[in-house]
Amino acid sequence: MNHRVFALVTALLCLGPIALSSAAMEAPTHDWFSLPIEVRGLPERSEEVPVSTFIDFSRMLHDANLPGTVDTKSLRLFSLVSNGHIREVPVQFSSAPMPRRKERPFLPETPPGVSSLGEYRPGEVPQELRAAGQISWIVSSSRDGICRYRLDFGVLRSGRFVQVPYRPQDLKAFDETGQATPLRWFPRMQIRPQQPLAGSVDILENHELVTRYHVGPQVRTACESEPIFRRPFLYPVNDPDGISLTEFGKPHDPTGSHTHHYSIWVAHASVNSRDFWSERRGAIIAHESMELLEDGPVFCRLVQTTRWLTSPTSDDDLLHGKRTLTFYCAGPDFRVIDAELEFVPAGSEPVTLGQTNFGFLAVRVAQSMTVFDGAGEIRNSAGDLNEREAHMQQATWIDLSGPTGDDRWSGIAIFDHPDNPRHPTYWHCRNDGWAGAAFNLKGGYTIEPDKPLRLKYRLCLHRHDAIGGHVAQRYADYAARPQLRLGEVTPAK
Repeated sequence: MNHRVFALVTALLCLGPIALSSAAMEAPTHDWFSLPIEVRGLPERSEEVPVSTFIDFSRMLHDANLPGTVDTKSLRLFSLVSNGHIREVPVQFSSAPMPRRKERPFLPETPPGVSSLGEYRPGEVPQELRAAGQISWIVSSSRDGICRYRLDFGVLRSGRFVQVPYRPQDLKAFDETGQATPLRWFPRMQIRPQQPLAGSVDILENHELVTRYHVGPQVRTACESEPIFRRPFLYPVNDPDGISLTEFGKPHDPTGSHTHHYSIWVAHASVNSRDFWSERRGAIIAHESMELLEDGPVFCRLVQTTRWLTSPTSDDDLLHGKRTLTFYCAGPDFRVIDAELEFVPAGSEPVTLGQTNFGFLAVRVAQSMTVFDGAGEIRNSAGDLNEREAHMQQATWIDLSGPTGDDRWSGIAIFDHPDNPRHPTYWHCRNDGWAGAAFNLKGGYTIEPDKPLRLKYRLCLHRHDAIGGHVAQRYADYAARPQLRLGEVTPAK
């Protein structure tokens, strides 16, 4: 089978689930192998649970006394169903960083230092260029809490590898004609553009907008006037039907007392007694850099570094922040956004977070979803309803839901991860349509220079209210700790 026929077969198979072994996809450029994977520890009635595991393919081949290098674009993951059938599911590979070789010849007719060759025949790949990284997928429901998979992968037999010149500087496989290994799954989750345009990037699922991430004011703003926005935020934030669920500010607020409510945002009202929460002149949370933008069939992810500056035009910062936002391609009735936050003092001295209701993650919902204006509801994991019962209470999650159209109801749930300090968190919530995780409600917290504060939250955008949207089950899936077991490598059948 030549590479064009192979590409055609691959494209046809992408049209839907299949029940074929990888032998049907085998190309003469590859030798094919299989690796069994078992996932245990899933909650009862779980569905659409993101999982991932690190695999060092180079080490795995070495331990199995198999020569060669794995073409990581060849990965195929099959769910093994109890009746003996198999079903292919999307899998995403995120390469671990590779070292860049110090001595490589430059491409002809290019300026020195612009582009260099990193080409290797299959048997000549340097040992330090390991094919290793995270594989990720979405685990479907399982009655007994166990799911079994088979990962098929190809070891390049002929052709060549090229080490890409940018991070993570991983290896890409090409056949003898120069044709790259075809994509098995289109990256349904994308971030566009790759560099913020007008200060924002779009998060797309199957080319439709999920949300827009506004990166916030720049470090060392050129103008002397106050920036329009004082921190990063997400807006709009769309549910699975494309309906925006969030808002800016507070309904019926002619004085603008709540203009600091930026849809979905991260801030804090007392960092060494400085206010990074309100719109008062001074402190801002500034965008420093985008460390990672990753697309894929399972998720897309951005990693942003921030500086918590006491002034828009100064270098006087208190905290260095890093936030990782992961947007999953989940089920048809809900969307999932994971937020991982890291805070470390900017200098050599500790930083104190003061006692306050305000900080870190917060959500302002659309006016129609509020309790007062739209007859919506606030509900937490303890069953407390609305501000009267849920305000200032501890809970593993809180949900805000309400009308989003005729005969339509949608909601946003915020999950507090069990690994977080002070879990379960306290929540600040109001019937006028907002809620936030109040990390410092009961007291201060000191961040030491060598001990970063790390917090993890999940946002679930769902249809229906908290009960109809199965929010409790979604939280159980988030809090679960699945165990993944890898079997022995064997030739693919």
